[in-house]
Order: sequence, then C-alpha cells, then structure tokens
Amino acid sequence: MVMIIAIALLPALLPVALLVLMWRRAPRWRGHPWLYRVMFSLLAALLAPTLLMAGHGGLPCPTIGGLVLVLMDFEWIGQLQVNLIAFGTEDTAILSAPFLFVFAIALFIPLRTARPAVFGFDDDAA
Repeated sequence: MVMIIAIALLPALLPVALLVLMWRRAPRWRGHPWLYRVMFSLLAALLAPTLLMAGHGGLPCPTIGGLVLVLMDFEWIGQLQVNLIAFGTEDTAILSAPFLFVFAIALFIPLRTARPAVFGFDDDAA
C-alpha cells in the first residue's frame, strides 16, 4: 500500500500543488510570461495520461507516475532508451507523445493569469 501511495499518488499531487501555487502567485510572473507558460505547460504535461509499457501490455497512468516507475527500474545510463515515441529502459517505458502533445497545446494557449486582462477596445480607454 505504501508503494502505491509513493509511486502513484504523491508524484501526481506534486504537480497539482505546484500548478495551484503558480496560479495563486501569477502576478509575480508578469515580467516573465514565457517562463510562466513553459513552467505551467511542463506541470500540466506531467499530469497527462500516458501508457506505462512493461512486458506485453500497458497500464494507463499519469506521466509523472510512469516517469517515477521508469526511473526506479533504471540502473545505469546504458539502459536508457529515448526516442520521440517512448522513454525508458528495455523492461519499462512510457509513451512520450501525450506529454509532448499536452506541453505544446498548453504552451500556446493564452493564459489570463500570465498577462493582465484587457477589456474592451483601446479607443474606449481614451
């Protein structure tokens, strides 16, 4: 039970907590909107559902949970296999495509918290 909590629950709660913290402290990021977007997109992509492939099947899990499992199976640098489709070792791997897809979409969605909201047209302010 402790292993399930440590591998599946805690890694997923960390990005959620950091996303909430970034959202609450968004006015501090106004000088660096692209850094805010990259960090927000990275945290959102870590929560994207992906497949953990081990043996002959795959289990759905959040990307961060699969990453933790792959890193626990990782023993030395020679085992590392990285490509556009998957990341992992011979025994376990996670699909990286959902992570990259969510990262790209979240990066280019205009976030209201990263920039001040503008209501109306510029002519109305004059």
